[in-house]
Amino acid sequence: MFADLSALPPDALLGLTKLYNEDPRAAKIDLGVGVFRTPDNRTPVMRAVADAQKALVERETTKVYLPPEGAPGFGEAIRSLIFGDALSAERCAVIQTPGGCGALRVGAELLRRADAQSVSIGAPTWANHKPLLSAAGLNISMIPYYDAPSGRIDFDAFYAGASKLGRKDALLLHGGCHNPTGADLSTDEIDAIAGLAADKGFTPFVDCAYHGFANGLDADAYIIRRLAEYAPEFLVSYSCSKNFGLYRERTGAIIAVGADAGRTAAMKTHILNIARQIYSMPPGHGGIIVAGILTDPALNRSWRAELEEMRLAVIANRRRLVETAARHQLGDRLSYIEEQNGMFSLLPVTDAEVLALRERHGVYVAGGGRANMCGVNESNVDHLCQALADVMAR
Repeated sequence: MFADLSALPPDALLGLTKLYNEDPRAAKIDLGVGVFRTPDNRTPVMRAVADAQKALVERETTKVYLPPEGAPGFGEAIRSLIFGDALSAERCAVIQTPGGCGALRVGAELLRRADAQSVSIGAPTWANHKPLLSAAGLNISMIPYYDAPSGRIDFDAFYAGASKLGRKDALLLHGGCHNPTGADLSTDEIDAIAGLAADKGFTPFVDCAYHGFANGLDADAYIIRRLAEYAPEFLVSYSCSKNFGLYRERTGAIIAVGADAGRTAAMKTHILNIARQIYSMPPGHGGIIVAGILTDPALNRSWRAELEEMRLAVIANRRRLVETAARHQLGDRLSYIEEQNGMFSLLPVTDAEVLALRERHGVYVAGGGRANMCGVNESNVDHLCQALADVMAR
């Protein structure tokens, strides 16, 4: 049966991690996979997560399946965290999924069942968006979003592309900390897209993978809360990987907002049916931890405080890179990075220069120049800037 299957090439990003791990050089820098890192290159367990996990282990008496919706309390806690008072509970269904990737795939399957004609995505986007959505049989079209020479959004082009969408189309939106560019829509631009969605009738699909890392939890929820005012229905994929540090626990949610309670209830039945066909029940550990943190006042305060520390650390890394670059013959060529948000930015390098960074200097950057700002720190920023000055075209 499998004789005609040829081996596929390794995943580019995972392959990059393997190359980094095998590199014997001491002065090497990993700016690849998107995880938070401390200055000593660790990705620690968050304090609130450790406390919630300890409490869970002490009281847990069974490993029986979770309900299809997820861990008890998880859905309501996530709904309250994201929407606040912006949306009634009857119009919102939250179903726990295996990570944000699981949410994206379930959402894609729901769109296919609704006979979606296409999903438009601003270019560039996270490398796994197109595979996850197209695997459900959806047609994917890319529209302009980012202007690399300026390091800023080309909003006029993005708006023009979105304005061509109709009632059987969906528009994927990044819920802050755009991956891979770090360039986020302003509040005025979000308002314009939300108004356009209401006017044209297309379905927004917000991928919220870095909630809290841009401007804080409430500010980062602006796009979702604004859509709750404008759009009669939309979808949100939510990931707890970054803001709870639960990468390996695969904890996320697909959130369906319907025009009314009846529409939402119908959407939920389809989501549960889709989930049953793909993975049946969500994993328990991470969902129980998130629910515990969000419903316990002390753990909630601890989590919010540490998340804010992480957010400020990434901002400091961006500033450190821009200031150091100016001292290494790069002038203001990286100045746009300080204006952006979250883990990622695109360095102004070609693919050939990405290869030169790796081979000559042990600097590991993903294809297209995507760099994880969490990997920048006081001890390696001079080496990074020297490497960039060496390989970048003058």
